[in-house]
Amino acid sequence: MTKDYWIPLHLHSDETNGTGYFEIANTYKQYLDYYVEHKLPAIAITNHGNNVAWIDHKVLANKVGIKYIGGIEAYVAMTLDRYEEYPNPKKPKEIKKVYDKFHTIIIALNEQGNKEINQLESDSFNRFDGHFHSRPRIEFKDLQAAVERGNIIVTTACLGGALNHFRKHPEYQAELQQWIDLAINHKDRVFLEVQPHLDKEQTEYNAYLVELAKKYDLKLIASNDIHALNQKYDKLRKIVQLGKSGLEKLPYDNEDTFELWVKTRQEMFDLFKQQGVLTDEQINDALDLTVEIADMVEDFEIDRSVKYPHLYADEEKEFQKRIMDGYKERGIDKLPKEKQQVYLKRIKYEYSVYKKMDSLSYMLAHNDIIKAAHNQGYRNGYGRGSVTGSLIAYLIGTTEVDSIRHNLVFERFMNPARVNLPDIDVDFENEGRNWVQQWLLHNDKFHAASILTLGTAQIRNAIALVAAGLDDYTTVVKGKRTTKLNVIESIKNGLNDDDTVPDSLYRAHKELFDWVNMLVGVTMSFGRHAAGIVVDTRTLDDNMGSISLVSGGTTYKVSSVTMHDIDYCNWVKFDILGLDNMGLITRTSKMANLPFLTPDRTDIINFQDEKVWKSLTRDNVGVFQFEGDRAGRLIADMFSDETLAKIKAKVPNIQYLDLMSLTNAGQRPSGASYIDRVVHGEFNNNGHKALDDFLSSTLGFMVYQETQSQFLVDFCGYDFAHADLIRKGIGELLAC
Repeated sequence: MTKDYWIPLHLHSDETNGTGYFEIANTYKQYLDYYVEHKLPAIAITNHGNNVAWIDHKVLANKVGIKYIGGIEAYVAMTLDRYEEYPNPKKPKEIKKVYDKFHTIIIALNEQGNKEINQLESDSFNRFDGHFHSRPRIEFKDLQAAVERGNIIVTTACLGGALNHFRKHPEYQAELQQWIDLAINHKDRVFLEVQPHLDKEQTEYNAYLVELAKKYDLKLIASNDIHALNQKYDKLRKIVQLGKSGLEKLPYDNEDTFELWVKTRQEMFDLFKQQGVLTDEQINDALDLTVEIADMVEDFEIDRSVKYPHLYADEEKEFQKRIMDGYKERGIDKLPKEKQQVYLKRIKYEYSVYKKMDSLSYMLAHNDIIKAAHNQGYRNGYGRGSVTGSLIAYLIGTTEVDSIRHNLVFERFMNPARVNLPDIDVDFENEGRNWVQQWLLHNDKFHAASILTLGTAQIRNAIALVAAGLDDYTTVVKGKRTTKLNVIESIKNGLNDDDTVPDSLYRAHKELFDWVNMLVGVTMSFGRHAAGIVVDTRTLDDNMGSISLVSGGTTYKVSSVTMHDIDYCNWVKFDILGLDNMGLITRTSKMANLPFLTPDRTDIINFQDEKVWKSLTRDNVGVFQFEGDRAGRLIADMFSDETLAKIKAKVPNIQYLDLMSLTNAGQRPSGASYIDRVVHGEFNNNGHKALDDFLSSTLGFMVYQETQSQFLVDFCGYDFAHADLIRKGIGELLAC
């Protein structure tokens, strides 16, 4: 029975732009909103050469009750080791060499089919075995094998498909027959794609496909190769393409023959009728087949289990060994018995939490990174963020901060009441960071990839992109288009400080800004996170998919999903950050014939040496997070004679390092309300002596998250686990 709708199975969202050529000015969310409004039950995305952001696509679709159909418009090569050659018809004596990158739609029928698409995508981006050549390519034999496994559906795509190419070149009848045989042998999974465009070549190609279908009893499937939500967005994408081309006119720009925007079933039917190739029955059957396939696709739940990399057969034994080794190496065994009991109690508690949270493997894997870097002579930062609250992390060498001595809270890093995965940021000098990232990406003990970032159009570059394709902002000489850069710079300079558009500027350039507002937020490119590496002992190529990017002459394997999706699915990521200060400290220690200096080296460093602190008031160059002019002024105020005298009058044993930390916290946006009082030694009176004493090291202000948690425990009666939940909730509330 004919439906009153159809399901496009050949549709591109803005992630298709990331493979190097701008084609789409619509986001996935815009398509999804249309599907919700028109009550379409399923949405398929088939971007050129990639399956990027498929998890986000699926989650968003399922959230609004729409089935997500995973897919890709792959570039298929008959072979990877040769050129296809054929005579150029305009120059009979010239041989034109072209790579065979034939457009092919692949649709996942089930979860396994989605994994197979991810694997094909990952293989296609391999730049070392011949797959990638200007475009990510898959081999025909691999496509054929995937079809035979029964988890995917294939359609022959557009005019860039293999059948259209080979039908025009009789010298390639063997290759043509391979594609025809694939369809004949798998009639329920390989379909001939007809499109309703009023283009001469499309009309001829449809007629050819109709003959093939009749001759071999194959099925026709309808599409219109969607590149835009509507005609307005189709015009926008052509404006941007025109600007990028630098030409007076796009050579393929023909709005009368290719209508590549979303259409209703009736609109599709009418356009096919106007084309005049298919009968009414064939049109309806081709449209109905899209619904049948959508119904065939099996929905599946995304795996959100915790995916810690498991590197040791007996993780408990290895973890315990490292703790015991660290207990001795850190000199805890030399402390008085009563002090050791404090450490032992904390170790037992932390260990029980690590075990309960099944995160021993994570701590071991992260510690392996640190050890590998140290073996190469690269030192890491002492400890960044909440991990410094873990005594065990200190004992095994992941941090250099003794959480007992510095009174830090473990539950901020990990506790049983919070389901978030642990997250450790670690700093290396840039050379060390690059070495560690490569060590992770090429380690045969696990699978790893840099984490994908999506570069989106922001208002300033959107202005340039749109203006480059509009006549009012360009000059054309001998068919070449040049942007009036002085005009564009003037427009950009007219923006408000927050990059909003003043009304007067909008009125003066209304057409430009109307297009610009449509383009802002559209994905324009793929990048890799500077620090984030996702790691798993299970395979990534099929479970999430991967692409490859070249940066600084180095090829990086990059996940097909973003940081948000990695967090959502509980994959483990390691943040390997670059910090020049670490190199300075390492080299300075070596030059002075000293061991690497850490907060533990009180035998070498006097942290209360006032001369050193005073020197910061004269020169703050090279001091981490205090390099700026404002920070220099704040530290000069904090360590002035007047301020120190005020503070010591109330807290005689104040630690200078605490004052520096307080200044650092105060210079952040959240400290705007009290920073001036702090750096001038003014105490905050809370009207409660015990609370004032509790906050004495921060001059009566509740500055740190650890302090907030400790307050909830000491003054409100919560345990640390629930105190951390409240702390986090307060932070989220204030961020709103």
